[in-house]
Amino acid sequence: MRRGAAMLCAALALGGCGSGPAATSAAATSAPAHATATYCTDGGTAETLDVYEPSRGTAPHPLLLVIHGGSWAFGSSALAGQNPLARMTVTAMLSRGFAVASINYRLAPANPWPAQIIDVRCAVRYLRATAARWNLDPQRFTALGTSAGAQLASLAALSAGAEPQWDNGLYTGESGGFAAVVDGWGPADLTAPGWSALAAAIAEPVFRAAVGSDSQALRDASPVTWAHAGAPPFLIIQGSRDTLVPAQQSAELQARLTSAGAVATLIPVANAEHELRPVGGAISPGLDVLTTRVVDFLQSAAR
Repeated sequence: MRRGAAMLCAALALGGCGSGPAATSAAATSAPAHATATYCTDGGTAETLDVYEPSRGTAPHPLLLVIHGGSWAFGSSALAGQNPLARMTVTAMLSRGFAVASINYRLAPANPWPAQIIDVRCAVRYLRATAARWNLDPQRFTALGTSAGAQLASLAALSAGAEPQWDNGLYTGESGGFAAVVDGWGPADLTAPGWSALAAAIAEPVFRAAVGSDSQALRDASPVTWAHAGAPPFLIIQGSRDTLVPAQQSAELQARLTSAGAVATLIPVANAEHELRPVGGAISPGLDVLTTRVVDFLQSAAR
């Protein structure tokens, strides 16, 4: 796992791996002020999140929960380490009266699945339980995840209220749901064929099963399994030339959601590899246009 994930960081400069254009000194110095709190302690690990309160807007504020990528094995809550689209979205949402919470969660391989989804669900319940402390409106929680973080955001939203083994007994009675989800190039069906050898090397130590196999663990960890009528609206963004998470993953997520009666919009991005890195030309739509689409979607959902 470490060899495969290290290859991924070196070859693709994943956000959250501590290298590449997402982790710049300029982004680090321009990060807004925030408060850090421990939201859950599970498996002997105290997990933290960072809360950013907007400088404008009327409290209680809607919330954008940011879930980082990094192959379930790397990354942190630091905004400087996020994908550029996520960073641009955070800046825009703070300026529009949204609070932002960016979370850490337990990382593989030291903490194999389902530690990651247990932590994400706990973070959502914690934020609702402490909404008054952060001036949050618990009815207007939204989520944005990229790559592995998108799988976690989508799964948390779609499985809310189900799979009690993914709950840890903290903040019981609080909802784990969202008003809207932005899924950025996230794995959606881990049982589907078409994964690369690199993706297989990354995922196997996390889920203890080979991606593409008919494993119960992989079925349960796949957001498409949980698509249902009444699911929150989804905005799905996917690079058309992604060789790590096949574009078909996002197409399947949209199809399964709409088939179930939910609302899901897919934005394919031309000339975009994983993390929307350009390949063969400038990406289209560009980051500015994509950010506008994401911001408009989140604002509309949280009204």
